[in-house]
Amino acid sequence: MQPPQRTVERRPAVGGARALLVAILLTVGTAAVWLVLPPDVLGGGDPSGVRQIGVAALVVAPLALLAVGAMAWLARRQGWHDRGPRRLLVQAAVAAGLFTALVLATAPLQQMASQRLAQGPLAPNLAAVGYDTSCSAMFNAAECREYLADYGNLDAASLARVHHAMMRETDHSPAEHAAITAPFDPRQDAALGPDAMAFAIQDSFVVFLFALPLTAGGLFLTVRLAPSAVVPARQRRTRLVRVRTRWAAAGVAVLVAVVGNFVLSSAATAQAVVPFSVPLRIPPVLQGSQVTIQMRQADVQIMPTGPPTRMWTYNGIFPGPTIRRPSGQTSRITFRNDLPANFGQATIHHHGSHSRPSEDGQPDDFLIPRGRQRTYVYEHMERGEPEWAVTQWYHDHRMDVTGRNVWNGLAGLFILDDAFDSALPLPKGEFDIPLVIADRTFDANNQIPYNFSIVGTLGDTWLVNGRPQPYFHVGDRKYRVRILNAANRRPLVLGLSNGAPITQIGTDAGLLPAPVQRTSIIVQPAERVEVVLDFAGLLGQNLLLMDTNTPATPGNPPKELMQFRVSRDLRETSSVPASLRPVPVFPAPSKDRSFVLRATTDAAGVPTQWTINGQPFQSGRIDADPVLNSTERWNFFNDSPQPHAIHLHDVDWRLVRRFQLAFDAGGNPVPGAELPIQPAEAGLKETFLIPPQTGFSVLTTFTDHVGPYMFHCHMLEHEDMAMMATFNVRAA
Repeated sequence: MQPPQRTVERRPAVGGARALLVAILLTVGTAAVWLVLPPDVLGGGDPSGVRQIGVAALVVAPLALLAVGAMAWLARRQGWHDRGPRRLLVQAAVAAGLFTALVLATAPLQQMASQRLAQGPLAPNLAAVGYDTSCSAMFNAAECREYLADYGNLDAASLARVHHAMMRETDHSPAEHAAITAPFDPRQDAALGPDAMAFAIQDSFVVFLFALPLTAGGLFLTVRLAPSAVVPARQRRTRLVRVRTRWAAAGVAVLVAVVGNFVLSSAATAQAVVPFSVPLRIPPVLQGSQVTIQMRQADVQIMPTGPPTRMWTYNGIFPGPTIRRPSGQTSRITFRNDLPANFGQATIHHHGSHSRPSEDGQPDDFLIPRGRQRTYVYEHMERGEPEWAVTQWYHDHRMDVTGRNVWNGLAGLFILDDAFDSALPLPKGEFDIPLVIADRTFDANNQIPYNFSIVGTLGDTWLVNGRPQPYFHVGDRKYRVRILNAANRRPLVLGLSNGAPITQIGTDAGLLPAPVQRTSIIVQPAERVEVVLDFAGLLGQNLLLMDTNTPATPGNPPKELMQFRVSRDLRETSSVPASLRPVPVFPAPSKDRSFVLRATTDAAGVPTQWTINGQPFQSGRIDADPVLNSTERWNFFNDSPQPHAIHLHDVDWRLVRRFQLAFDAGGNPVPGAELPIQPAEAGLKETFLIPPQTGFSVLTTFTDHVGPYMFHCHMLEHEDMAMMATFNVRAA
C-alpha cells in the first residue's frame, strides 16, 4: 500500500518571484522611458533633471525590488490571500512605506551612484583652458593664408604663457589662478551636502510615483492570474529552479539596462542631431522687483539624444531665465555664486544698462566669492528719464576668463518695457519671441570643451535658446522677434529661406526711428536686433531662419538655424508703424578722442596681446576721463588683421561716421575715404562692428553717474587677451 502523498497548498503568488520579476521589468521600463524619450515629451521643465531622473531610476531599481520583496514575504507570512482591492491597497502601501524608508536611509549612496552614472567615463573639463592656434573653418583659403602670415609663429604653449601671465597680473590670486587652469577633477563634486541629498531623494520619489500605477497594475494582474492549487512535494525543486531562473533573468535585465545606458550615451554625438526634431524652448520669465538667481553647475539636456551637457548656469538652465521689468522701476537682482571652486569669483554685467559703476559688472572689483551673493540695483533710468524699452542681456564679466565663462553657459536676456513702446501696435504677448543664438562645439560625450583662440573661440553647432535646429509653431500673422548673438566670436548674417524681406525695428539700444526692410541682417557677437516676421499667407508651410554668412564646409555649423511651422490660423491684431522712436539730439562735442586697435608681438613676431592705443588692459589705469554732462566724439581705428565688435559701457551712443583707414606721415591712422552708414545704424547703439583697416566715430553725452566704466572688444577672447580699457566719468 502506497503512503499518502504529501501536499502543500500553493498560495497566490502575490509576493513571489513573478511579482518581483514584474517589479523589475516595470522599473527598468520606467528608466527606459525617462532616458529615451525627448525631455519635452514628458512635460518640459528643467531638461537636465529629466535625464538625471532616468539615471536615478536605474539606481532606485534595487530599492524597489527590496521593498516589493519585503512586502511579498510579509504577505505570505501574514496569510494575505484575499485578492480584493483592499488587500491590494494594503500591500501597495506597505511596499511604498518600505521603499520610502530605504530611499531615506540610502540617499547618500544613491546620490554618489547617480553622479557616477550621469558623468560617465568622460568628465567635462570646465576648469582647464585648451589653447588653439589653428585657422578656423570659418575663414576661406585666402583668409587662412593671411592668418598664417600674421600668426604663423604662434604656438599653443606661447599663447598659454601669455594668458596665464595676464591672469596673475589682473587680480587673480595664486590659488584662484591655479584652480582656473588646473585639470577638472570630477570627484570634487562628490561631497554630499543637504542640497545634494534632497535632490537625490526628490529624484527617487519622482521615479517611484511615476512607476507606482504600473507596479500596482502588475501586482494586480499577478494576483488574478496566479493559480491557487495543490502542488505535490516532488515539484518543489522544479519551482525553486524556476524562481532562480527568474531572478537570473531579472538580474540580466537590470545589467542590460545599465550597460545600454552607457553605450547609448557614449554613442550619442552632436552629429546625431536630426534637423527640426526638437521644439524651441522659451526661457522662463522673471518679472518681480526682487529676484534671486543661483549660479550653479548643472547637467543641461542640449542635444536631443545622449548624455546632458555639464554647464555653468543661471538657475540650472541655458540660456538663463529672462528678466523682464518695467523701465523706470528699480530692480534688485541677487546673484548667488554656488559654482565649483575652479570657477573662481563672479561678476555680473547687465549689458546695455545705464547703471552706477558699482552695479555695472566690473571685471576686477565688486566680485562675488564662491558661496556668497550680491544684490545688483538697477534704476533703469537714463538722461533723467526711464530707459527706453530695449532688449538687453546679462553675462559674466570676469577679467581673463569671460570667454570661458560665457561659453560654459553664463548668459541670459534682460528686457525692459516702457509706455511708449507698449502703446505701439507691434506684436505683443505670445507673439513677442526671444531668440538667444550661440555656437558651441560638442565632443563625443556631448560636452563643450573650451579652447582659447587668439582670434576667438568658434563652435560647430548653432544653438537657438539652447537647442540645435529647433522648430517653432507660429500663426499666419506678424511676430516680434528679439535676437541676441551670444556667440564668443562668430557673426551672424540672418535671412529667411524664401528670400522674403525682414522688417528690422530695433537695435542694441531700442527702437529705430523708422522700420527698415532688409533681406539680410549682420549681427555681431553681443549685438541685438529686433525684427518683425510676417507669416501671413504661409499657412501650412515651413520657413527657415538662416545664417547666410557661414561657409557650408566641415567644421562650420549648418546654415539652417531653426524652422518656423506656420500651423495656426490666426487673426492679425498688430502692425508696424511708419515711424517708431526719434533719436535724441546730442549737443556739439566738446572733445574728440581717438583709440587705435592693434595686436602686439614679441621679439620673434608672435602676437601676444590685443591692445587699445598700444596698451593692454591694466586694472586701475584710466584711459579717458570725460566730464559728467559733457558730449564727446570718440574715433576708433582698426589697424589690426581681425575685425572687432567694440562695446561701450554706461551710456548709449550714436554712430556718426564710418571710413577707411589712411595714414599720416608718421604712420598714424587717420580717417580716409568715407563709408556709408546703413539705415539700420540710424538709432542709438552700444556695440559696433569695425572691420580691419576701417574706423568709425560715435557721439554721446555722459549723464547721471560718475566713476569707472569699461570699453572693449566683445569678441570675448579679444577682451580676455587685453583689448579692454577704462574710462572714468568725473564730476565737472
